[in-house]
Amino acid sequence: MPISEIKRYPSDLPFPFSKAVEAGGFLFLSGQVSMSETGEPVFGDIKTQTRNIMAGIQGTLLACGSDLDAVVKVTVWLSDMKHFSDFNQEYRSYFPNGFPTRSVVSCNLAFGLDVEIEVQALQKTH
Repeated sequence: MPISEIKRYPSDLPFPFSKAVEAGGFLFLSGQVSMSETGEPVFGDIKTQTRNIMAGIQGTLLACGSDLDAVVKVTVWLSDMKHFSDFNQEYRSYFPNGFPTRSVVSCNLAFGLDVEIEVQALQKTH
């Protein structure tokens, strides 16, 4: 694939990454944690953090010409598997038309937050 067929969507946050990259008909979104528009961590319980992250993911997908229905793969990092049940309760509401494939792992996360989510989606428009 020629480099010219790769489209990068820069992040407004003060960190060195793209919010998404389009290649081969797919959108690859960077992992997102619960943050404000200026890059400050937004704490709260796991459901609150998940809602904040999913709102950001939805916004990025829409800005890139796609949406949550086009998500094919999700990777989730939890600070502790004790959050798994509450995370799932919130997460399931975002995919009423069927779930994408998903992996969940546990690890220490940036800023001491409890969840990070990364998605890959089909590009719906060009």
